[in-house]
Amino acid sequence: MAEISPFKLFFNWLFDENLKTEIPDKQNMLKYNSPITTTFIMKVFLRSGELNHYLNTYINNINLRYLDKEEFFKFIKKCVIDFKVKRKDIVYYQYKRKDILFDKLRTKMTILKNDDLDFLCDIIDKSDEKESIYNALGINKPVKSKKKKSKQKNISSKEFIEDNFSIVEITNK
Repeated sequence: MAEISPFKLFFNWLFDENLKTEIPDKQNMLKYNSPITTTFIMKVFLRSGELNHYLNTYINNINLRYLDKEEFFKFIKKCVIDFKVKRKDIVYYQYKRKDILFDKLRTKMTILKNDDLDFLCDIIDKSDEKESIYNALGINKPVKSKKKKSKQKNISSKEFIEDNFSIVEITNK
């Protein structure tokens, strides 16, 4: 049987409309390095206008840090019941691990948001010029073949360029 993700467990508990149910997998869910953080939960309710306004007014980012995580989870569950928030009213954030390409683009393009960078990474991964972009960013280091010294002296400039540089053909469209 496949293990259920902590997000699915949390949202199943959040929307069961029973205040007396215990937090599932409490030991892992309340850890400091759990993927479900207080800021993540605040971002989930962006589509629910009334609840979002209430949370922004009374529980801002500074006040969130003073609440115990378990108390905050129970408070949010009570808010979901009181404001009649349904599962379809929440924003879905796809969880994606950040990779080397994302990190390189983050340092190069600081203006873009994370979602925009994820979109750009998807475009790059699906493009035909993926290898040349990776080489340009220094992600794929070309493996240099070891050659004997006597053979290196007789190498042509074309072979040298092909071995040491990535070549991209530019066509006018």
